[in-house]
Amino acid sequence: MLRTRDEAAQKSAWEFMDSKNPASLALTHVDFRYPDGQLVFDDLSFSVEPGEFVAVLGPSGCGKSTLLNLLSGFLRPSRGEITINGDLVSPEHPSLGYIFQSPQLFPWLSVIDNIQFGLKMAGFLSQKEQVEKARYYLQVVGLSAVAERFPHQLSGGMRQRVSLARALATEPQLLLADEPFSALDAMTRRHMNEELLRLRARFGQTVLFITHDIDEAVFLADRVVVLGRAPQGVDSEHIIDLPYPRSFPETPRTPRFFEYREHLLDRITHVMETVQ
Repeated sequence: MLRTRDEAAQKSAWEFMDSKNPASLALTHVDFRYPDGQLVFDDLSFSVEPGEFVAVLGPSGCGKSTLLNLLSGFLRPSRGEITINGDLVSPEHPSLGYIFQSPQLFPWLSVIDNIQFGLKMAGFLSQKEQVEKARYYLQVVGLSAVAERFPHQLSGGMRQRVSLARALATEPQLLLADEPFSALDAMTRRHMNEELLRLRARFGQTVLFITHDIDEAVFLADRVVVLGRAPQGVDSEHIIDLPYPRSFPETPRTPRFFEYREHLLDRITHVMETVQ
């Protein structure tokens, strides 16, 4: 039996007992239009509960990247509000952490210095504390041995793990991820999916994860939000009632995983066939 959205949020809160006060996120009657007049969202509303992992899924052109830029405060809605723990969102919001499509590492800095950079910008830790915390989160993602290397000396998967460590080092309450594993090969992507769930179980952040991959959405999420064609916004929401821990290849082989995948495929197909 499918769980309700509130039950799913409660389940997350109970499972992840090491959570550092995960944040809530709310979009209320949000409109967004680009300067050229293109309307992307019209009266968009949905919320993410503390400790919940929500994947946002949709075809190209539905507004996924625009949504993430709105959630991060880099874009402002034409109407409505976006709040984190009740406060209006901004790029400097202390609760926010980001994982981008590409690692966005500084090529002239070592791995440890890249992770330390965000802590340095925050400005509330001493130099010694910054280094200690950077080394701790590098150890968390299993890359202590490459601390002094430079990004060009790492594989794509290792660079994305450094990016993940950098995001975690600021200890955000809400992690925003913009298709962070889309450029990786299939095996590395599976490993990173498992790694993200492991770290989420350990630290308990609320996660909003943008993806175009149905299998990835089902594997990772407590709930999947499907976006319709612009400016529709939310087409549908789907609770993913799969047990934790999830792993490859076991989880995708279960009948329930297959059911969720096929149901979401039907919804995406319907969205793509909708006449604009």
